[in-house]
Amino acid sequence: MREYRAESARAGLVSLADAGLVLDEYMDEALALIRRAVPADAACIATVDPASVMLSASHRHDLENSGGQAFFFYEYADGDDFALFTDLARRPFGVSILHDETRGDPSRSARYRDLVHPVIGAEHELRGIARRGEVTWGAFALYRGAESPAFNAAEAEFMHRLEATLADGLRAGMVAASAEASRTADGPAILVFDAAGTLQYATDAARHRVGGFDGDLDADLATPVAAVLTRLQRGEESAPRLRAQHRDGTWFVFQAARFRDDAGHTLQYAVTIEPATPPEIVPLMMMAHGLTVRETRIVQAMMRGDSTQAIAQSLHLSPYTVQDHFKSIFAKLGVSSRREVGSRLVSTLYADAPS
Repeated sequence: MREYRAESARAGLVSLADAGLVLDEYMDEALALIRRAVPADAACIATVDPASVMLSASHRHDLENSGGQAFFFYEYADGDDFALFTDLARRPFGVSILHDETRGDPSRSARYRDLVHPVIGAEHELRGIARRGEVTWGAFALYRGAESPAFNAAEAEFMHRLEATLADGLRAGMVAASAEASRTADGPAILVFDAAGTLQYATDAARHRVGGFDGDLDADLATPVAAVLTRLQRGEESAPRLRAQHRDGTWFVFQAARFRDDAGHTLQYAVTIEPATPPEIVPLMMMAHGLTVRETRIVQAMMRGDSTQAIAQSLHLSPYTVQDHFKSIFAKLGVSSRREVGSRLVSTLYADAPS
């Protein structure tokens, strides 16, 4: 990896994070810059729900077949492979080269044996996460064929140093997405799958909403649908939930559940797609705007209508310190008063949406 090319790509990614691009545009440009510094025959980048590190939206370059639902099986349902994104999110160094991870024998990885090599057609995999502080906002994977050189430690180190930059770009893309009306008035959005995970039924509302996410309901199941469905197939008893952003900027919550017979056997799975409510998304938006934990608590108190004095007492701060936090919050949200804070955050959900 030539240093001048790496520095050029890094500078480009830093600028890109501040460019105000919506999510799809950002991910497309980011992948192009990454591949300038770390050449790859195919690549993908995705957002994740920070609460679960489940993939919520993805963008691909030269990846004709990502494996569809099988990808999510090896990421979530198998649960015992090398360098899963959930594992990388817990490591200080959130990037992994599969060849190194498996001590030179990638066939030890079920993901490699059944997906990366035969389906994607790759010999080498480098994957990692996009993380700012302790919050993971995204994940990426780069692939090379047998005719290309293996990924090396310098390339992994380069991608590790970009963790925070990529996280900033992904969360900025979420904030920048224009929230136009995407919700339908044609009833509940429900998908029903058989025990093997094959779609059986879909309401009109579900088909409409899925159309705003990457993938579909057939061969290439939409990312958020596949994520929650596969987590449930893995055997989790609690119904997995995932927050995901529609292409027009509005947010939905995907949740999966089982249909059982009287003996407790799973007959079918259901996935519901519901409009997100402010309590589900506003905390995520505060993180996306770069608010600290303390600033988030102050905004939550502010939105409850607490006075400056009450906020100061509850957080054991002086009123002057709270006022300083107000200034920082206003600057990050691009507003000038307490009254504008709530509308700025909630507008991400409901701008122009029909009642």
